Amino acid sequence: MKTTLQRWGNSQAVRLPKAIVESLGIAVGASVIVALSEDSSQITITPAPESRPIRGRHRIDDLIAQSSPKAFDGEYDWGKVVGKEIW
Repeated sequence: MKTTLQRWGNSQAVRLPKAIVESLGIAVGASVIVALSEDSSQITITPAPESRPIRGRHRIDDLIAQSSPKAFDGEYDWGKVVGKEIW
């Protein structure tokens, strides 16, 4: 597929067709890895591993798995009410 390198601020950009983005399972805002081949003849764009969950958003199961078990022990006293919080 042929496309055009365009200016985007002080950088350059290539637009990816919707069909390609959808087939990769990524969406706007997803992290990608851009790599240059050793002989500098090819550019590769690959979805970053963390960009796969649900349209670039975090999955609660992944966040809990990355948390320390101590984070779920008991309650924490944040101090007295300040402002318009409801306790």
